[in-house]
Amino acid sequence: MARKSSSNKRPNSTTGGGSPSGTSPLAETIANNLDLLSEILVRLPAKSLIQFESVSKHWMSLISSSHFSTTHSSRNPSPSVSGLYSYEISASDNSKRLNTVSFRGHRNLPSLTFLDGLRGNNDSKPVIQHSLNGLILLRHFDDGTTSYIVCNPTTKKCKTLPPGCFSKLPHLAYLAFDPSKSPHYKVVLISMYCVDVYSSHDASWGHVFVADIYFTNIKGVFWNGAIHWLSDGNGLMRFDVDAMEMIAIPSPTKPKILSSRKILYFGECGGRLVLAQFCSGFPMAFGLLELDKDYSGWSVKCRVDLTRLRSEFPEMHNLGYKFFGFRVLYVLKGEKEKDFVVVLAIPGRVISYKLRGKAWDVLPGLCPSASYDGGAYPFVETLFPV
Repeated sequence: MARKSSSNKRPNSTTGGGSPSGTSPLAETIANNLDLLSEILVRLPAKSLIQFESVSKHWMSLISSSHFSTTHSSRNPSPSVSGLYSYEISASDNSKRLNTVSFRGHRNLPSLTFLDGLRGNNDSKPVIQHSLNGLILLRHFDDGTTSYIVCNPTTKKCKTLPPGCFSKLPHLAYLAFDPSKSPHYKVVLISMYCVDVYSSHDASWGHVFVADIYFTNIKGVFWNGAIHWLSDGNGLMRFDVDAMEMIAIPSPTKPKILSSRKILYFGECGGRLVLAQFCSGFPMAFGLLELDKDYSGWSVKCRVDLTRLRSEFPEMHNLGYKFFGFRVLYVLKGEKEKDFVVVLAIPGRVISYKLRGKAWDVLPGLCPSASYDGGAYPFVETLFPV
């Protein structure tokens, strides 16, 4: 049977129901049935849906609606990470320049230039503080005033949070957001004595006073409904976002958690909290540990030896480099239990290193120099409304 040739003509959008002209009766029925169309579109990736907004006014209205965006995010709570946003510090004026690292070939991550209109009189740019499940939290300084912005790079939508009475002390800023559990996000500001929390549910700030606490210089991680930090005693500090409570968790006796200067990475991976730390006596090796869900202790998942990789990239011998030959930017979970992918920054390159099979790829984008500070913020595609 001969195949029918397809037309190269673009379908015209109707002004009524929104279904393209020249389509079959079945296609028109689907296009005009809001519930059925929604059920089909909600299964598609966020990036495709952004493109489909141009099909018709009907489709744009549906896809851009807050209800559809929230439903899509709850149905797709764990999209894969597409890449990383990262900053390079200028050696001339110490300013930060935003770069990206793509995990999907040369496909660029969304630009954040749509935030340029939010600049103040001093022409300052908002700076990323945290990213989580497709949303990005930025801090903006303008004429001595600090404000916070939550944005979705996929949809290019943003929201400047209302002013709050948050602590004037130096603080750390985080998102708390799990679309599989709640259609709302929170912003958590941690200072030495106080925790301030903004809730998108009622667009208001709340705060709670906490005991005098000290964290290591390793950034906190949102996992299991709480922000987690490594404490000075190598235990954990856990701030339960819903209960508004800070909880100290002592360090397990085995395996031993080393001092912060020997910890290479602390983050979430595959639904678990993971930690990478140097192996004693092996400068090119580190262990990858995973925290039990009941906080009973850490389990050693694997040992990573970069000796072979170092022979491929002699620049890793440059121990005068800021991160001593390499820095762990991100850890991705593979298909099997002990299958991980480690994203490494080395002088001039970013490398994706698969522990299973010890295969590596040079990733496009960021080329770390000696001024690279190592901060990396994962990006995933989502339609979640801000």
